[in-house]
Amino acid sequence: MHAVLLGAEQEAIEELVRIGHSVTVLYVAHDRVVLEGCRDLTTYCAFLPSFDRPELAWAALVHLGVADKVDVVIPGHEFAVTTAAILNDILGLQKRMDPAVALAGRDKPLQKSLWQRHQVPTARYRVFAEKPTSEAALRRGLGDLTPPYVVKPTADGGSHLVYRVDTVEELFRRLSADTELETCMVEEWQSGDEWHFDGVVADGRIESFMVSRDATPAIETKTGSPFRSIALPAKQYPELYEEARAFAESCRSALGGECGAFHLEVFGEPGRFVAGELGWRPAGGLISVSALHSIGVSLWAAHARAHVGADVTQPEFEPTGVFGFVCLPVKSGFRNGVTRADLEGLPGVRHLRMKVRPGEVMKEMKTSSIAVAWAVIEGDDVEHCERRVEDAIRRVAEMHEAKSTP
Repeated sequence: MHAVLLGAEQEAIEELVRIGHSVTVLYVAHDRVVLEGCRDLTTYCAFLPSFDRPELAWAALVHLGVADKVDVVIPGHEFAVTTAAILNDILGLQKRMDPAVALAGRDKPLQKSLWQRHQVPTARYRVFAEKPTSEAALRRGLGDLTPPYVVKPTADGGSHLVYRVDTVEELFRRLSADTELETCMVEEWQSGDEWHFDGVVADGRIESFMVSRDATPAIETKTGSPFRSIALPAKQYPELYEEARAFAESCRSALGGECGAFHLEVFGEPGRFVAGELGWRPAGGLISVSALHSIGVSLWAAHARAHVGADVTQPEFEPTGVFGFVCLPVKSGFRNGVTRADLEGLPGVRHLRMKVRPGEVMKEMKTSSIAVAWAVIEGDDVEHCERRVEDAIRRVAEMHEAKSTP
């Protein structure tokens, strides 16, 4: 089988080749570093300026001369999900996901409307197809929604352009000042803990599943608190896993997803979970690596296997400890002085991916994925892992003070 992967995900590429498939990768600018390490495994590669335009991906396959040789197109990035579904449809390939189902995993208001229709708890919301021209128009559009509010794009990722506002007046000022939020969704703020449920679906069944609790709400990453989450061991939390899995199944079923990995963000606590957002792809960052250590499944490898029809049954697995994923902090505007060796020496680090090389200027924390490096950290139990994650954040901040320069 010849598979086209939209996005350079090394785990997916290696797994496809390992089980006997050839791979073409269509990639965007931020994929280049990853592709450097696995280009020799690919049959063809082509650059795309964006995953958001299906005609560009289709044209690239035509230019490569493989458009009539492709068996399946697999999304390897959040922004590529609908493009992959459309290409599978256009090329007459076996559809693992209908374009309408793909859209339900990308458009936030659409998925919330489907959840409401199927009585899945989710935040109340309103959509603004164009920016309100007055505060009075904004009030009319909000209807009976009550503050505080969360405003966000209808389709984006990584908490980009997501803000909490406490009043209608503040919301109107935010929308008026932000030129990127011409179209948006406003929803009611949800209190309680934040979670993410990650798994793999094959033939409409959840085959692999992991529950993680966020130590930092994603929206707080914009105020300097790095994102981190802890994967909870299934054997220690059986009742939680049973309820979370059933809730994830209700969310999946309402949207119609039958194949591939999913990443579901959830608010609240057991007994009153509220669906936040769902994406038809593995979670970002190193959450897939955390899953490999926690449940014995590489989410990217399983995602690729599901799309080519290979078995994705979760193996029997006993983790060595408890694992957390953390975005290690930056010092915005400074040149990074922290090295890979510095970070690999932190207690409990089991996997590391540098995001800012020494000497490069660190960006402002505008999204949840901004970091000097991503790390997976192991602890003996949940509390020990949480302490090690917090300690790593503190130590890296101290390293920046000592080693990073203006």
